[in-house]
Amino acid sequence: MTERGWRLARMEDVPAVSPADDPEFWRPWTSDPAFPRGWHSVGRHLGVRAFGVNAKEADAGRELVVRHDETEFGGQEELYVVVRGRARFTCDGETVELGPGDLLLVEPPVVREAVALETPTLVLMVGATPGAAYEPPDWTAG
Repeated sequence: MTERGWRLARMEDVPAVSPADDPEFWRPWTSDPAFPRGWHSVGRHLGVRAFGVNAKEADAGRELVVRHDETEFGGQEELYVVVRGRARFTCDGETVELGPGDLLLVEPPVVREAVALETPTLVLMVGATPGAAYEPPDWTAG
């Protein structure tokens, strides 16, 4: 953290952290070579240590959240917040549309994915493992 105990940032100034900025990193989950575009490594940028937090911005029809569950990735619960635009989430085959200010909490074993319905759509993603201290993924260290 900073000397004053808080930090301020603008989303457009928050870059992706390697390897999140590399299409090869995302290849197991998406065939979209443009997927890293619009990824914001919020937690790393601000120095968040208690939970994982990232954001993804995409144009209509593009992926916001790649198809995955969290059972192999520490069993995190994930909270998705639509900041702007609209998104269609699919959770275990069931679809739900979210707009600005809508929240979606997804448990670890649920297979989830999302696509933007408007240009631009921005989704904030927050995750942590219930009952466990947060440990950032290796790729965010540094």
